[in-house]
Amino acid sequence: MLLRCYAAVTTLLVVTYLAWPFDLRQWPFLLVTLGAVMPAVVVALRRAPRGARSPWWLMLTAMTFFNVGNLIWIWLATAGHRASGDGSIAELFYSGGGLFLLVAAIALVRLRGRGDVGGIIDSVITAVALGGVLWDAVLLPALSAQHQPVGRQLSLFFAIMMISGTFGAMLRVSLGSDRSASVWLFTGGVALTLAGDVASVLAVDPAGVRADWTNMVYLAAYAALGCAAVHPSVGRVIAAGQAPEDDLTRGRLTFLGVMLALTPMVGGGRAMFGLSTDGVLIAFSSAVLVPLVMVRVARLAAQRRAAEQALHHLATRDGLTGLPNRGACLDALTTALAPGTASDELTVLFCDLDGFKLVNDRLGHAAGDELLIAVADRLRGCVREGDLVSRFGGDEFVLVCHGPQAVRAVSARIAEMTAGPFRAGGAEVRIGVSVGAAEARPGDTTDELIRRADLAMYQAKKSKSVGALSLVLAA
Repeated sequence: MLLRCYAAVTTLLVVTYLAWPFDLRQWPFLLVTLGAVMPAVVVALRRAPRGARSPWWLMLTAMTFFNVGNLIWIWLATAGHRASGDGSIAELFYSGGGLFLLVAAIALVRLRGRGDVGGIIDSVITAVALGGVLWDAVLLPALSAQHQPVGRQLSLFFAIMMISGTFGAMLRVSLGSDRSASVWLFTGGVALTLAGDVASVLAVDPAGVRADWTNMVYLAAYAALGCAAVHPSVGRVIAAGQAPEDDLTRGRLTFLGVMLALTPMVGGGRAMFGLSTDGVLIAFSSAVLVPLVMVRVARLAAQRRAAEQALHHLATRDGLTGLPNRGACLDALTTALAPGTASDELTVLFCDLDGFKLVNDRLGHAAGDELLIAVADRLRGCVREGDLVSRFGGDEFVLVCHGPQAVRAVSARIAEMTAGPFRAGGAEVRIGVSVGAAEARPGDTTDELIRRADLAMYQAKKSKSVGALSLVLAA
């Protein structure tokens, strides 16, 4: 109900703006900007969850700056008997409002788009680059033809760049999987603000006075931002969207390169044809776009490294226990047996669980998995620093130990571990461990050392006992 009333009132004020007598048009403008938008943002503040109100506080600050600028503009045009307030100190407040609107959008993007940081950076790069082209090819020539002072040109330039970047980021967030109407209205308000800035440059009469219909565009922007604030979905604005696929493809890198080079290319092309170009724009694009592209490439490279590390982890780790798998164990053992290493200080303990099948059959496979995880955790505590615990397969574990007296030290800890009960499937169970130990000899290969430890383990199983350690040292 509140949204419908608000939308109806603001829409009526916007569409009837030009029907008001010229000397009274400041009143519908103030009714929308002061009487409607400011209370709407306060409503959004009250609805937003605690800890997620920063976008609306920043929006309120932006609206305050805009309204101070509007009041100054109206006072100059009425009490000051000026044709327009453009080019006055009001421009500073408009620039401040644009800056806070940008920061509000960034705060919203940070909360809602935290799963799509890369895509948002791409959108900002694109929007700022295209905004630079718009400025250099369309707006700057128009301002030069109007003989606008440098201060006004700079004010408009930074306003266009800030609003362009804001629009790019908001558009990316709006196109996410969870499309909130409040976010779309916010984006629409930013788009209308950008359209109003462009219209304010192009719709100027020979006397340098901006066409009054352009205020309707700004009014529509205020109305859209107010509707975003009072829409029922405002509470879901800060919900994080689903992260899309983000990869360092050749097309993505080409795109970033083109966006980075777009402004200098357009400026250089205009200079080649003897047309005016803007050095401030080129400096700004270099100062803003180059760091953004570098951050983007760095993020993509970091994601690629993380993906490679994840694949390596999957290839070398046991999915159930998280221990190194058979392949990783054999690779580590091969490295340790390489020429030049102290292979006479290397010992392999081949462990097989006794009584595991009974637990698995009686309590089920889930309980068996739970038992394997518990055994893996305890075996980690049995080895010394620099030793390796791996799951070789099934209920078999292989320990690769370094240093003297490894069999005595580690087997004592395994015996202590085996003496205690385990929890699996909601029950208390006991198992034994048969261990075959083989010390590396000069000239041993990985297969030979594993084979001797495996044979010793089968010898140990001849005297296996649940709740105890059975150990045989290979000859």
